Amino acid sequence: MKRVLSILAAIGGLGLLAGAAAQTLGGFPIREPGAHAQPGGGQGAKPDQKGPLQIIVDVNGPGPYKSISKAVEDIAEGGVIYVMHGVYNESVTLDKSVFIQGDRGPGPGVEINAPMNQPCLRFHPKQGTAHAVVANVQFAAKLSSRGAPCVDIGSGVFTLKESDVLGSTVSPAVMISGGTVMLEKNRISSGSEGVLVNQNHTLSQSFIIDNKIGGNKVGVDIASGSRSDVVIAGNEIFDNLDSGVKSSGYGGASLIGNKIRNNKGAGVILDKYSKLALVRYNEIIRNEGDGVAVPFGANGIIEDNQIVGNEGLAIFIREGLRPKITNNFIQNNKGDGKKGRRSR
Repeated sequence: MKRVLSILAAIGGLGLLAGAAAQTLGGFPIREPGAHAQPGGGQGAKPDQKGPLQIIVDVNGPGPYKSISKAVEDIAEGGVIYVMHGVYNESVTLDKSVFIQGDRGPGPGVEINAPMNQPCLRFHPKQGTAHAVVANVQFAAKLSSRGAPCVDIGSGVFTLKESDVLGSTVSPAVMISGGTVMLEKNRISSGSEGVLVNQNHTLSQSFIIDNKIGGNKVGVDIASGSRSDVVIAGNEIFDNLDSGVKSSGYGGASLIGNKIRNNKGAGVILDKYSKLALVRYNEIIRNEGDGVAVPFGANGIIEDNQIVGNEGLAIFIREGLRPKITNNFIQNNKGDGKKGRRSR
């Protein structure tokens, strides 16, 4: 318990849990329970929401909170839930601004196992400004016959970092259908898609940064109905059963500095409605299909990539619009022959 209190004190030292009446979490204001706020930010009005700003959850401990869902229900807007090591058999729904931190100390970690046909974590807040942050948690979805994703994000502002997401093979490990989303330094595997992006609103955005995405059917799939901008940067996307990255959406897709390797299909597919793609500084190597496939034509830029050792062509373009292709290092792709060259 001393370690938990010291960690919470450290968080408080960062300004998340200090006792001042006006604090922020993810850029959004939080207040101590009982603090009064006027419409202009002053004192005297009714409190926004009652409840503790700190809750410790321990499924194996003597405290009152053994369920993450119960802690989410009771926590004040903008509060912090610290989760101790253990296995939590539940589906967690977030509908407010909250920070969930898994225990970083030595031990087996924090694991959330979803019931059959339910998501491990669902974030669909009614207020679009709600911001949830989840860190250092392992999510595992049971085999699902109805396609429930393990992590389901529908609106608001959401950050998932330094976590493991294990899908159910017949549904996405992470499903993004709205909001502004940051996935950073996670391990994402065993989904029909590692990350499925299907954000219909043009102001939605997704940032998929520094993750390891492997062992899915498709690594990252930007669906044909998506109109959001998606940035995929610094990831390792590997050993997926189909393509590494497939972009079919109307929005802009930027693939920058990724290692896309050993996928059973193409490394990158710029598919039907992909018109604003940027593919730059990636290593696209040893995939069993083409390095980059453009089956229906696409605007955009493919430049400064290493496209090496793929079973198909380095860059396949069948018909329609041609992206600008320049300064790529191309070598040992079987569809091209083995001679090394740079694209112009």
